[in-house]
Amino acid sequence: MSNSRNGDFYFGISNSKIYICFFEYGKNNFKNSIDFEIPDTINNDLNFKIILDLLKHNIRKLEKSLGFFLTTGNVSIDSETYQSFLFSVKNVFDEKKLDETVITNLVQGGIQYFNNYNKKLSIIHIIINKYIVDGKEYNILPHDIKFKKIILEIEFICLDKNLINKVNNLFRECKINIKKIVSFEYSKKFLNDEEDPNMCLSAKKVINGVNKSELQIQENPQVKISIFDRIFNFFD
Repeated sequence: MSNSRNGDFYFGISNSKIYICFFEYGKNNFKNSIDFEIPDTINNDLNFKIILDLLKHNIRKLEKSLGFFLTTGNVSIDSETYQSFLFSVKNVFDEKKLDETVITNLVQGGIQYFNNYNKKLSIIHIIINKYIVDGKEYNILPHDIKFKKIILEIEFICLDKNLINKVNNLFRECKINIKKIVSFEYSKKFLNDEEDPNMCLSAKKVINGVNKSELQIQENPQVKISIFDRIFNFFD
């Protein structure tokens, strides 16, 4: 049985430590957690195999404690590579109805422009700080209006692309499907004086939509992992 019937797994990754937390559905406090030190740092490309072995060992350890398999999860990353970029995108139309399709196309254009000029960073969060529609400002997307000119003030929050690739490769080797990667530097802004020693509570808040101005990025789904691929690891 996978974790999908029980709750959600979150991984917190700092430069020197990895945390694994399990939240039961409908609860904000994690039921189980485990953590371990990383030799050297997460940014060292030479220690991939060591981190992978430690990650596999601790995943199996938590699976045995819980009694079911870990097949999917979300990742919170605390990294000094965190960067935030602010810019505007705009377009002019013949009179047109404003809807999500218009916004999606504008944002996709902004993503393409950013990726064309920055090959070293991955966009982790997209926040629309302001909609300017025919000269009027809105903090949220206005509905049921027609317009001619629109400007979006967008914020991209990014992390180093090599780091993101390394994290994805680690979990791919563990046969874990990562649904969402969160920047801890961004997510901790929503803690409201709460403690988050494992970097997971703030990530859960972000994924649950605490910031109404953030667009939810649809990740490319990885190949589904058969539960039978995990059985022998479970009893190692």
